Amino acid sequence: MRKSVYRMLLVLVVALTVVYTLGLLGVIPFIYSTYVTIFFLLLFVILRRDYHSKLE
Repeated sequence: MRKSVYRMLLVLVVALTVVYTLGLLGVIPFIYSTYVTIFFLLLFVILRRDYHSKLE
């Protein structure tokens, strides 16, 4: 189950990276890149907390 969730997250992150890059290039409004950055930071914190909880 966890492996399939990580695979779906990988697809989501790759798609959002494309959106982020298009925002930096000015193809789409830059505000989308800001939202993607906030999502990436939250995802990092959640996954890091999950990883460290398994170590304890």
